[in-house]
Amino acid sequence: MPKEDRRIIFTHDEVYKALYALCVQKQLSKPPAGAVKAVKEKDADGAQIVLDLENPAQEATETVEYARDFLAAALMVFCRGAGIPLPKSAQKSVLIHNGEVILRVQI
Repeated sequence: MPKEDRRIIFTHDEVYKALYALCVQKQLSKPPAGAVKAVKEKDADGAQIVLDLENPAQEATETVEYARDFLAAALMVFCRGAGIPLPKSAQKSVLIHNGEVILRVQI
């Protein structure tokens, strides 16, 4: 049987919006104001994702960490809001490649 392997690539701005929206929805502390300048995996196991946020108004850069699963959930919420279909039965995972955030959907 054929399989489908889709990759949805997000801009840094979309990643920030997705994380912010999920934090608001779950009533968690919101990420600090700023623009995402870099995204990377914290350790070799990749369970934690690190984002560098730059706030030009305060001329400061902050680093925040999120669990890979939390980031995946945020991206899925973003996709639903943007009208991007995500099959329920599909396996979903987050990849970080060359600083880009990718939601991989496998059916």
